Amino acid sequence: MRFHIIKAIYQRELLDLVRDRRTMISMVVVPLFVFPLLMVLGVRVVSMMEEKSQRESKSMSVAVKVTTLGIVEALRNAGLPVAEKTDPRAAIDKKECSAGIEEVAGTAGSPELQVYVDSSSPTSSTAGDKIRVALTDLKEERVRQSLRTSGIPESVLSPFTIKKVNVAPARKMAGMVWGSMLGYLLLLLMFSGGMYPIIDMTAGEKERKTLEAFLATPAGRNEIVLGKTLAATTCIFITAMLTLGSIVFAVRSNRIASKSEEIRAMFRTIPLDGHTLLLIVLTLIPLCVFAASVMMAIAMFARSYKEGQSYLTPLVLLVVFPALLGGMPGLELTPALCLIPIFNASQIIRSILLGDVSTTAFTVTLAANIAYAAIAVVIARRRFEDESVLFRS
Repeated sequence: MRFHIIKAIYQRELLDLVRDRRTMISMVVVPLFVFPLLMVLGVRVVSMMEEKSQRESKSMSVAVKVTTLGIVEALRNAGLPVAEKTDPRAAIDKKECSAGIEEVAGTAGSPELQVYVDSSSPTSSTAGDKIRVALTDLKEERVRQSLRTSGIPESVLSPFTIKKVNVAPARKMAGMVWGSMLGYLLLLLMFSGGMYPIIDMTAGEKERKTLEAFLATPAGRNEIVLGKTLAATTCIFITAMLTLGSIVFAVRSNRIASKSEEIRAMFRTIPLDGHTLLLIVLTLIPLCVFAASVMMAIAMFARSYKEGQSYLTPLVLLVVFPALLGGMPGLELTPALCLIPIFNASQIIRSILLGDVSTTAFTVTLAANIAYAAIAVVIARRRFEDESVLFRS
């Protein structure tokens, strides 16, 4: 094994990939710019929809069919225009009103107020929330008045209070949010970002008729495969790191549109210290080699760039399920589950971000992925030595 030849092949492949426009788009442009752009557009669209719902809920009237005194006044005090309708439900269906209230006979003799909303419409849902708040305040005020009239203190309404206390630290809560999506996105972008470079250095060389000249050089088959695999691994790893960086930048530079301060705080807190980042990198490196070798072995069967795309696209889609399943909360990573590729990495990344990664699970996962990467490299080398595959026509 001549390492200076492997280095030359590695440098040559990287230079070719840098010159290829499709490769640079999939490896750099997509992970580096798409996520911030999607985040900016997503936050802006959500904010615009919330503002539109608030405006329309204030401008569109509420259909009312009640007889109990004080309800209409309470709605007007809440800033809701009121329109009396004989059929509030029909008024909502015809989009004449945003929401509606109808008074019917209750089971205990007291009236029952039915609030009608169209849950598929954000405007109607917003108006329905305002109606429920106004009616709840009115009901509590009526109860207090009755208690005062009867000479009973209002404290009987609250004999004790209930407060839910979250004992999980802020970092762990942030790790739960980030762990559920970060591993999935990293693994998906690794495979999709590495697809085009690998197609270019296998099927692309066949299509350009440069593979024969490459094989005629003094470089051995093992050295060619190793050089190409290292170049592909580098591209996949760069894609993963750019994806990680762009996600962090996108979230930190944008305000997450949420009514919950706790949710906004969880997104702002990104649990990526040096130790966490090191563990994620160690998890991804053998997976990058595995992804590069598997895709290279498959792409070698293709006779053209287009055919290579048709071969590798199903593989990229196949990664989605285990990567997504691995980020789901509630799953305990047992030694047996650590042997499932893709899934194990997604679960380990989630555990790392949560801060409770098991040494046993991490070690088993790392060893399993290194073994899978070695097997994949051997398979890719054998495919490269098979003349029927190499010169398939």
